[in-house]
Amino acid sequence: MSVFEGKKAFIVGGTGGIGKRIGLRLAAAGAEVTVHGSRPLSAAAEAEFSDAAAGCGKISSIAVPFSSETFKECCAAIVPYCRTADILCVCYGPFIQKALDDTEPADWQDMALLDYALPGFCVSTALPHMTAVHWGRILLFGGTRTQTVQGFRTNAAYAGAKTGVCSLVKSVALQYADSGVSCNALLPGFVDTEYISAAVKRELAKKMPDGSLIPADEAAEAALFLLASGHINGALLNIDKGWNP
Repeated sequence: MSVFEGKKAFIVGGTGGIGKRIGLRLAAAGAEVTVHGSRPLSAAAEAEFSDAAAGCGKISSIAVPFSSETFKECCAAIVPYCRTADILCVCYGPFIQKALDDTEPADWQDMALLDYALPGFCVSTALPHMTAVHWGRILLFGGTRTQTVQGFRTNAAYAGAKTGVCSLVKSVALQYADSGVSCNALLPGFVDTEYISAAVKRELAKKMPDGSLIPADEAAEAALFLLASGHINGALLNIDKGWNP
């Protein structure tokens, strides 16, 4: 019997990329999975989830296009899913690369709200149920080398928010370990997903030590490893081939 069988999972950013691959694995393992995305699941993605969940888990989806301007309304829309989640994964968050003197007010707002406040809100909303049933798994996403306070030349706003997420992971582990809740984070380098064009993939691959992007399926496998064990708590797992920006 899988540790995920019969558990309710909510994946923010689960209709594509790493989030979708995590959802497929959880559904195949018997979880009842709800995936969030900015748009409804495509027909192809629906078929993938249907195949994965056949005879095992259940799948549903919710479309909520997050933005800084509608942040409170969007948070309200996902409250019912966070409140009942045994497994919470927040895989969503924009990325920007700008020097500090080029970073606009809207950029700071997006990073603060969508990359830091959103996962924080989801965690705060999910914890009462998890502590009540004395079982919960939380997975968040940091950025490369954001497990410690460092300086960044081209993505300081993003890295600052993701450093905050790493602190959030440690805080949840510190306060809720005795409540049966574990919280960990993946810190991936450049991952090969459908959200990146072929031209951008070629440029990003050049930055990686071996000249290739990280397969999204490998990142998802690492995510399942962290979610499966209640003994791993407060971990910040780098998946970046040793790359240092």
